[in-house]
Amino acid sequence: MTVGGLSRTPSRARRHSLIAAAGLAVSTLTYALAAGAPGEPARAAAEPATAGGLPGFRRLNESQYVRSIQQIFGPTIRVPGRFDPPLREEGLMAIGDSHVTVSPSGFEQYELRAREIAAQVVDDTHRKELVPCTPASPTAFDPACAARFFASYGRQLYRRPLSNRESESLLGLAKAASDQSRDFYAGLELGLSRLLVSPKFLFRIEGSQPAPDYPTATANAMVLDDYSLATRISFLLWDAPPDTELLDAAERGDLRDQAGLVRQVDRLMASPRFQQGVRSFFADMFGFEQFSGLAKDQAIYPKFNSDLAKDAQEQLLRTLVDHLVSRQGDYRDLFTTKKTFLNRNLGALYKVPVPEAGMEGWAPYVFGADEPRAGILTLAGFLMLDPTHEGRSSPTIRGKSVREFLLCQPIPQPPPNVDFAVVQDVHNPQHRTARQRLTIHQENPACAGCHALTDPIGLSMENYDATGDFRTHENGALIDATGTFEGKPYTGLIQLSRLLHDSPAVPACLLQRAYEYGVGRSATGEDKDWLDHTGQAFMRDKYRFPSLLRRIATSSAFRRIAPPAPVGPAKIVASR
Repeated sequence: MTVGGLSRTPSRARRHSLIAAAGLAVSTLTYALAAGAPGEPARAAAEPATAGGLPGFRRLNESQYVRSIQQIFGPTIRVPGRFDPPLREEGLMAIGDSHVTVSPSGFEQYELRAREIAAQVVDDTHRKELVPCTPASPTAFDPACAARFFASYGRQLYRRPLSNRESESLLGLAKAASDQSRDFYAGLELGLSRLLVSPKFLFRIEGSQPAPDYPTATANAMVLDDYSLATRISFLLWDAPPDTELLDAAERGDLRDQAGLVRQVDRLMASPRFQQGVRSFFADMFGFEQFSGLAKDQAIYPKFNSDLAKDAQEQLLRTLVDHLVSRQGDYRDLFTTKKTFLNRNLGALYKVPVPEAGMEGWAPYVFGADEPRAGILTLAGFLMLDPTHEGRSSPTIRGKSVREFLLCQPIPQPPPNVDFAVVQDVHNPQHRTARQRLTIHQENPACAGCHALTDPIGLSMENYDATGDFRTHENGALIDATGTFEGKPYTGLIQLSRLLHDSPAVPACLLQRAYEYGVGRSATGEDKDWLDHTGQAFMRDKYRFPSLLRRIATSSAFRRIAPPAPVGPAKIVASR
């Protein structure tokens, strides 16, 4: 079955490209007729119903774990140990978190980490601040004080209240430890470590409840339960667990009322923590996990070091947050803006004067009209992000990044028998530039299809070397940075960025990724009508990213859960 040409059950390999192509496939006239003032609720039509997905089961990533501990216990609690590596699936780590496994060594690290954190919370330095009561005796178990301690931290760590059974189990464990050691705080420590090592903390385990008033008007419609919705909202907007006020709202049932839901979403977005949420989303969308261990050959790129890589990442994130959050700018203008931030390291890389404030920190900076920088694709944070090549730039990798990260168009992995020798030989006098070397793959039928998608985009970036430094020649040969995108010719990365600015696939991809990031699953054909509807609203909002997140967080689609699959009739065996 198809809807608007989009299959209801597309293959995983085709799903993202199909949705990206269809996401804003509505004429400009339709958008104009439906347009309203920025920030106003959609007036054109009611929100389309979606099928939803199964309740989520997502592991906290390293940043979310650390942020949870700091939010609950404060910044002085140290989080030790190492974490299992993340997993990227269907274009996002947020989706990979639903499918990731925990290794045996990872379980050991969780247990050791839980013990160390719990010990810090109740030690002499922290107990006055973090234990909410004083026991009748420090050498005997105090059930009232222990119950208060576990109720408070259990609710925050599990992101919901503890059940009676969970509370009784913790109190029994703590009492046994206190009685044996004759130390009340030893009992709290053991009970807290149990909470910290529980899957109910380490994983975001979602629950559902019936929703008879859902727009589909079906009797088996399901939505997230209140605490699961609160958690999904807080991780979308803050990349952190819900705070006490949001948990209180969930407990009162405020999130079932649209006005109450909007109040909480607006409160979270007004918080400074919202900037961290935006940074986390784009770090995921742009593949920033690749910065971990990023290396370049310093004999070829002497300016590169780990500090420069960190600064390049920070510059891109600062530019994104300033443009999208602080100035409420049009998302598309990120591809043409001259405004950014500089520090000493990046000034040296870009060969531009650094404002005085940037010599010791960061300073706003506007690239000049004659400088070869405009838009986020010309920043080092995007250009250097290739962990597979230390001694050269790769147009194929760069073009693949644009297709997958910005256009939601997955590119297949190369066949296992591809010969990369000619492409990697940068000293061949007959193939001095990357464009000349890549003609080998373009002539191979097994490679030509994918390279036709990636290489024209990547070759437009060849005026920037593997660290983002500008150049006009490679091995003494003039670089040809011409190409076509969506049938339109361009010369160089700045002109390509202008075409990306005007492409409807770019905001469509952002919408798709933000939705998938929030719900923790890839979009399917069942989501197409909702994506189209929200894409129209995104255009009316002048492509303001905060408005998009607000619409997602307050939508019916965001809380929709697919009903359980029907159980077939049991086989009946008649007795004789």
